Amino acid sequence: NLTLVLSLNNIKSIEPGTFAGIHLAELALRSAFESSMMQTSLQGLAGLQVSRLIVGVFNDDDREQDFEKGLLDGLCQVQMEEFVLICLRDFEDDTDTLFDCVGNVSTIRLVDLGLEQISQVPVGSKVKQLECKKCGFDDVPAMKLSLFKELRVLRITKNRSLKTFEQKFEGLSNLEVIDLSENRLTFSRCCSRQFRNCPNLKHLNLSFNSYIRLTGDFNNVENLLYLDLQHTTLFGPGSYPVFLSLQRLIYLDISHTKTEVKFQCTFCGLNS
Repeated sequence: NLTLVLSLNNIKSIEPGTFAGIHLAELALRSAFESSMMQTSLQGLAGLQVSRLIVGVFNDDDREQDFEKGLLDGLCQVQMEEFVLICLRDFEDDTDTLFDCVGNVSTIRLVDLGLEQISQVPVGSKVKQLECKKCGFDDVPAMKLSLFKELRVLRITKNRSLKTFEQKFEGLSNLEVIDLSENRLTFSRCCSRQFRNCPNLKHLNLSFNSYIRLTGDFNNVENLLYLDLQHTTLFGPGSYPVFLSLQRLIYLDISHTKTEVKFQCTFCGLNS
């Protein structure tokens, strides 16, 4: 259960075999390397078993780290349950190797990255929880994310550039939770068209966004238990029964959505 924090150091190298056979609860490596030495040093982690591995920099550190092709190759020989990558700036066209060595990690958190698109997803990926917080998406990258077939929890939050939701999630039979809160999303025809063959989706959080038009078409997400729309301007609720098909819903938040109830059957269908 040991946690080892090597952050804020100036590591020039990690000798191969240094961590072989070692078991850690957490290893933190933020702003721990000279920028040109991260890739080589990570190769020295081969043989490590760790519950959570944190790699990246602090956002106020002068040692900025760009994502270079093959940067995380050294992690192919590391066994871990959760991987956190934080505060890397420039990805450009070198993102295709991001998941190469972490595709079988159960939980991945990508925080404060200059990531504008999702990298190539390895076939047979075992990722069950994925978080993208403060990244650089301008459209919800649903097509690429739909390749994470084992995905159960997806969180894409606090992305200031994320304004559109044109792509569709499809074929995620294990997906239960989607959190798209605190972005700047504006889209219409919510929410069936955005989710195809996602029969187990139970929690949908679209709160603190810009503008969403509800059409009443929830056929593809009719098993929802939790729907959070607070602090997002809505069109639809109050004028006609948009929630009619959500028979199993037990939590609905439409506070601070500029909803004016004009229709007697506004909440018809919410039998739970």
